[in-house]
Amino acid sequence: MKVNIGTYSFGGIESYLGLGPTLLEKFQTIKSLGYDGVELLPVDLDNDVEDIKKWAAETGLEIVSIHAKPTEDIVKKMAALGAKAVIWAGTDFCDKEEAIALAKELDQMAEMAEPYGIKIGYHNHSKEFYMDEGLPLLAHVMENSSKCYLQLDCGWAMNAGTYPPSFIRKYKNRIAAIHVKENCRVQGPGPKPASAKDVKGDGAGPFAHVKELPLEERQKMLDNFNAMSNSPEGKKRFEVQCKLGAPESNLDYQEIKNALDEQDFEAFWVVERENFYTDHDTCLKEDCAWLKANIH
Repeated sequence: MKVNIGTYSFGGIESYLGLGPTLLEKFQTIKSLGYDGVELLPVDLDNDVEDIKKWAAETGLEIVSIHAKPTEDIVKKMAALGAKAVIWAGTDFCDKEEAIALAKELDQMAEMAEPYGIKIGYHNHSKEFYMDEGLPLLAHVMENSSKCYLQLDCGWAMNAGTYPPSFIRKYKNRIAAIHVKENCRVQGPGPKPASAKDVKGDGAGPFAHVKELPLEERQKMLDNFNAMSNSPEGKKRFEVQCKLGAPESNLDYQEIKNALDEQDFEAFWVVERENFYTDHDTCLKEDCAWLKANIH
């Protein structure tokens, strides 16, 4: 099987802020760890598209997707890179009404992207499984969208208490991709999410326009995020991630693969790590090797 990884896994928020290694350096490392393709971040598109194509060709990597709020400019660039999808990596919505509004917005984006051959998808965390009127918020999105796909983050879904194979089968032919991360504890979806009414700016997220910020401001954002991550609440969020295939894991990736194989198209797999059980490169290399050796 082909295994991809997001550039986010090489520095996390540091990558979003454009403070880590260069994109070419990331590509070289990704290839050395055994991966076949890569999922980009908005800041990666600060590089010229032709340069990205050249670096991907030199390293033998496929550009599969990007985590970004879909705009026509981003869709055009990803189509030029031969990508499959543009994935909106989460926004705020707190109830069925706001979920329906998001579904309609995603469908409009999907209509815009259709001529370019690009799928539009949404990526979940745990909060999208908050229940309202008998269904998780994410289900309200899927039930009210006819054109949007989902990149199901299996780790966050399971962390919220949703069994990924069942969700995949319920929305057969709507799962464009999955995010692979291990989970060893169900914590639930958490409190009621923030409202769409509280979203600031264009809704693209706090890191979408980082190139417009001075270096000092970006460093301050990174310091604030690291402080949050090292707080008791931040550590609780990330301590649930463990080694792929570990005895304490509550995810069955072979059954996830079986459910995906029931679709009429092949979903792509993207490893995403926010917490590492050993040193960074060893963890990511073992993730890739384990998937290729154990999932059929």
